[in-house]
Amino acid sequence: DVSQKEERKQRPPGLNTVELLKVASSALNMGPHHTMKVAESLYTSGYLSYPRTESSAYPPNFDFHDCLRGHQRHPLWGEYVADLMREGFHPSKGGVDAGDHPPITPVRAATEAELGGR
Repeated sequence: DVSQKEERKQRPPGLNTVELLKVASSALNMGPHHTMKVAESLYTSGYLSYPRTESSAYPPNFDFHDCLRGHQRHPLWGEYVADLMREGFHPSKGGVDAGDHPPITPVRAATEAELGGR
């Protein structure tokens, strides 16, 4: 006998540096120095927004559609992104805007081959 239960989770706030370090440690077993080295490399290569931020809330004028546009053709999640843009979405209202930089955001899509194992 199989039962099914639908569960809804609250949208997470944007990713700040402290949360990036926590997630990289717990999910990827990466130390803080290595995590920041990879994040800086992704930033300088144009894949990630500035990775040193205390903000976990996006400013009211943040252009989510502009960020998503670059992901519509990605082979793994492009279809999902296209659906989001077509059907609309509601960004998380949680988090804190520290006023320094917006939360860490993927600004350009990349395939695993493009990143070369980074």
